[in-house]
Amino acid sequence: MAVEVVYLGHDNSIDLLLKEDGVAYSLAQTTQINITVGDVKITSTNRDIDPIKWYRSGYQTGEARFFLGDQDIDPGTYRRAWIVVFDYNHQEGIVWGNIRMTVKAEVEA
Repeated sequence: MAVEVVYLGHDNSIDLLLKEDGVAYSLAQTTQINITVGDVKITSTNRDIDPIKWYRSGYQTGEARFFLGDQDIDPGTYRRAWIVVFDYNHQEGIVWGNIRMTVKAEVEA
């Protein structure tokens, strides 16, 4: 499994393509996406302005982008950053899985 990198203070994104049984999962009805990194839970309910974006022009079906550089995450390596997706039919959320992540302190400081 690849390790994703977050650069604090920068606009880099983690781009994921969510699939179910090998087929891209439509995020058209998604109402919220959460990612939990260590003790920090980041919630996005507005796909256009929050730090997690999905179902936007130019995105592939199932694509979600995580812009975490401005979040209050401590630098370090996280073995499991959990992703949960909510929609009208799954109001308790679907645990999509987890990713490995390294968070790096501001590189230009």
